[in-house]
Amino acid sequence: MLEKVSEIVFDRRGGSSQIAVNLLSYLAEAAPEGEPDVVRFFLEELYATVLKRRSLIAPINLVSILKQAYTTSLGESETRPYLREMIRGLLRMYEAVLEAALRAAEKRLAQYDTILTLSKSSQVISTLKRIAPRETRVLVGWPLMDGLAAYRELKAAGINTVLLPDLSIHEALKDVDVLLLGCDAVLPDGSAVNRSGSRIAALAAHEAGVPTLIICDSTKLDINNLWTAEKWSLTVEGATVEFQVFERIDSGLVTEYISELGCLAPALFVDAAREEVGSWPRRLTAQQR
Repeated sequence: MLEKVSEIVFDRRGGSSQIAVNLLSYLAEAAPEGEPDVVRFFLEELYATVLKRRSLIAPINLVSILKQAYTTSLGESETRPYLREMIRGLLRMYEAVLEAALRAAEKRLAQYDTILTLSKSSQVISTLKRIAPRETRVLVGWPLMDGLAAYRELKAAGINTVLLPDLSIHEALKDVDVLLLGCDAVLPDGSAVNRSGSRIAALAAHEAGVPTLIICDSTKLDINNLWTAEKWSLTVEGATVEFQVFERIDSGLVTEYISELGCLAPALFVDAAREEVGSWPRRLTAQQR
């Protein structure tokens, strides 16, 4: 079972939010039920497994929340808690948060006509489909070509989308209203972590006076300072190309985080998200009563 968990967590095609949903959906059907000691051992093993990929924070935080809530339920409930039902409750909470973040993004971005993005964030794609801006520009995203994948999905949804090469970032920013990015983690200092290429795009946007908005949710806050960079490699015409697949965007380059908490400057988002994530175990436990 933990092999399947590892397969889900180390998926190289899905974004962090989709990976988190896939993980909870699988666990809701496959997690073991049994004596508390057996379940606690499983949860420790589960946490150790997701912790092996520290570049994605949401799955780690969600499993940590699950562990805390289960332990609390054992001490407070007269009956043994059911792990799968608890996981289903956590999945409902998480999906509600993702939807709230999308509604906030839809409202915030409705005023913009021309939007630039890169890579393939499920939250960014969903938002663009909802607001259908006059023009969406997407950087192709070599070598993963995830920008191309985003372009194809947006075009298929009827969104007016223009594909540009990564090296044309300054051209891509001409007459753009906003740079819109997804997010794999938010660091304690308010910096964002996203697909490589995001930092140079945010730097260019800052120079051009274009705001950089990042769609995320509170579970992506790296509350325990766990984030670690991740390197990938591929072979091009016999040459090995190594690159850092996720990179840090300094908080000074981030105009706002858009999440279920609203639209907040980096420092305010970190404070609010820390409090919000801290409340999740208690709220999850309360659902089981």
